[in-house]
Amino acid sequence: MRTLTRIFIIALFSIIIMDASGQNVGFKVASSWTNAKLTPSDDGLDRKAQVAPKLGFIFEMPVYKGLFLQTGLYASLSGYRYKDTVSFTNDEGSTYDIESKNKYILLYLDLPVNFGYKHEIGDNLNVFGMLGPVFRYLTYSTHAFQINGEWDNESTSFGEGDNKKELFKDFDIGLNIEAGVQFDRFEFSIYYMPCFSNIYSDDVIEHADNGA
Repeated sequence: MRTLTRIFIIALFSIIIMDASGQNVGFKVASSWTNAKLTPSDDGLDRKAQVAPKLGFIFEMPVYKGLFLQTGLYASLSGYRYKDTVSFTNDEGSTYDIESKNKYILLYLDLPVNFGYKHEIGDNLNVFGMLGPVFRYLTYSTHAFQINGEWDNESTSFGEGDNKKELFKDFDIGLNIEAGVQFDRFEFSIYYMPCFSNIYSDDVIEHADNGA
């Protein structure tokens, strides 16, 4: 955890230096389907991907003959959704089931460090490809659920007082693989970004391993 924190701070400091030295600065809006990496995964829930928009700034620095370094800072949504069945007992003691819709919504601050290559194919027109690690810091999370047509939300922490634990880890790391076309200062691209960390906190994993 300390190593990831140091990497995040160093990369962020590098962005500030690049910005101050007058490199190319741009604004980026993107969207994807995301499905979080989770364990334990044998709880019977059929988790689905959900739309995950992101927006932020990019900072690009030419390196050598078409090679470039691109980094930035994005606010990025992530998470997953699933349906479940909730049991209720009425005043007469009868039990009935109601289907619930659930979404775990996670807001990350993403710091990508991409290495890429651009090839000019016309006036102000380039094709490019890039890849690199993405360091992610979780800033907010919530559990939204719908029962009987009404949406509500609750905290993703559990336990009380000194025993209070967070459901998700603060840090995640992924790999960005991206290709696209650049016209003048506008970029149009597609990307794939698998994440490698199990985002459940170690406390949750230990809790599940103990049969709770």
